[in-house]
Parts: sequence; structure tokens; C-alpha cells
Amino acid sequence: MSFRLRTAVGPVVESIDVSERRRVLVALGVPLAFWLVIELAANLGFLPLALAVGLAAYLYTRRTAQETLAASFAVTGLLVVALFLLQLYWVGARGSTEPLAGALTRLVGWPLTGTVLMVLGAWLYKADRLDE
Repeated sequence: MSFRLRTAVGPVVESIDVSERRRVLVALGVPLAFWLVIELAANLGFLPLALAVGLAAYLYTRRTAQETLAASFAVTGLLVVALFLLQLYWVGARGSTEPLAGALTRLVGWPLTGTVLMVLGAWLYKADRLDE
């Protein structure tokens, strides 16, 4: 079924939908970018790589370009928020000398970014389609 989105993201989805290769590039490129950004922002060891591999597998199993793009935003945002919560837990559980409020202030961009990504993913997933 061919469709066209009425939103501004429609041309991006249509350019990804041109071939399976482009959808696979998104399914592999987004997790790679996620891994690189998290690796540069925080020293979390092997965890970001494992999450990126899981994200790639999840994105690869989406059937359409719109689902792939929506999931790439939403799931990446969910992972960023989860990593934020994990870092806060580690500050408390490890008995860090950094106060919890200090860690919260230092990492405040993580849940904000994750929430924006999840909202964008949900919006893109539910974007109106026009059947052609």
C-alpha cells in the first residue's frame, strides 16, 4: 500500500521508503549514532553497545519506513531515559561522593532529550496518512 504523509516529515519517510536498502541503513545508522553519542557522553562500559545491537535488531524488524523512523525516535528516547535513571541509581547505590541532586543537575539533559524523542516517535507513528 503506498501512502503519503500530510506532515513535513512525509518527504523523509518517502525517501527512506524508496528502497529496502535505505530502510536498513536507517535501522543500522540510528543505533550506531546512539552508541557513539552515549559512549562519548558517559562511560557506561559495554552496556551502550549491547543496547545499540538490540535497537538495531528491533528497528530491522519494523515493516515500513514510517514504523522504522518512528521506532528509531521513540525507542532511542526510551533508552536515553532508562540510562539516565540507571546513572542516578548508580550514584546512590555505589555510595558516590557526588550528591544525588548534583547528579540530577548534571544529567538533566538526558531525560529532556529522551522525552522529546519519545514524543516525536509517537507523533510520527500516529501521523495521518493519505491513501493514494
